[in-house]
Amino acid sequence: MNKRTLRVYGFLEDATGRLLIAFERFRGMPLVKFPGGGIEWGESHQTALCREFQEELGLHIAVGPCLFFNDFAVQSAIDPEVQVQSFFYAVRALEPLDSLVTSEVREVPENEGERFVWVPAEEVLKIPFTFEIEQAASRAWAASKTPQ
Repeated sequence: MNKRTLRVYGFLEDATGRLLIAFERFRGMPLVKFPGGGIEWGESHQTALCREFQEELGLHIAVGPCLFFNDFAVQSAIDPEVQVQSFFYAVRALEPLDSLVTSEVREVPENEGERFVWVPAEEVLKIPFTFEIEQAASRAWAASKTPQ
């Protein structure tokens, strides 16, 4: 691995504490992940995450604290020459969530595209996230919800 990609993802909760999860088919590959994506050249983490939420969901967000980032090497499933580093932030919607198009179906679409599903907090750790990074991030999110 001699290249690196930086990625940002958001933990978006609704008023009842459900967390938004993306079920996506990208280049034929089934993915279960959080909303977000790659940081483009010249973007800050916050700018990239706001852009990704706008592109994927048509939603304006405010970016809160970083709750997790992987400090371990992860090879990209898309390109084996690339190492992935991902940052996961708490985010909140700056507009009502009632216009957000979501699904109840917890399956990756047959064709290219994605669907977004609200998952109750108590079920998040049972979601079969595709990658180790998302699995670790979901545990960090759950830990942030546990009173200290």
